[in-house]
Amino acid sequence: MRMTSEPPAEYVAFVSRHLEPLRRDSVRVVGAEEDADCLYADVLTDVATRWSWLELLRTRLGHEDAADDFLGRVFARRSERYYLAEDGPADDHEIQVTAWRPDEPPPARRVYVSTAVRLAPMLVPKRRSSAFVAGPACEAAIAWWHAYETIRRRRLAYVGFVALALLMALANVTAPPA
Repeated sequence: MRMTSEPPAEYVAFVSRHLEPLRRDSVRVVGAEEDADCLYADVLTDVATRWSWLELLRTRLGHEDAADDFLGRVFARRSERYYLAEDGPADDHEIQVTAWRPDEPPPARRVYVSTAVRLAPMLVPKRRSSAFVAGPACEAAIAWWHAYETIRRRRLAYVGFVALALLMALANVTAPPA
């Protein structure tokens, strides 16, 4: 199955279902909201890279939870780099404490969003439906594009390797005997 440059509706729905829990878990693992998209974006890209296989497992082989299981495995594997053996998070983030008096309101909390959400105004769909949610749709589109580019680079590397192997075989066949 050939991968298209736009995500299928099933993948967008999958991202919509899993985006918020994935963000929360990423924040817990990474330790800071502003760094969480380093983890969950890679996880979504890995799922998008294998989407055609996961859909085949779901539709033809009856494994309904194939994508969910794969998401859990990829998240666990990618999360390992943020942990040392049993010492907790690998990146020690400084904790900043701000004290305020009870009669004053707390300072406004800065809201961090991923790059995909910041790019959302540029990715306006042709028709807006009531089911369109900018966050998951944009996150799905960006993860899908990263997966598309990854697969394209892999194919180019495979073609280059095969061409090199054929040239080497041709050189051995046409070389005069010694």
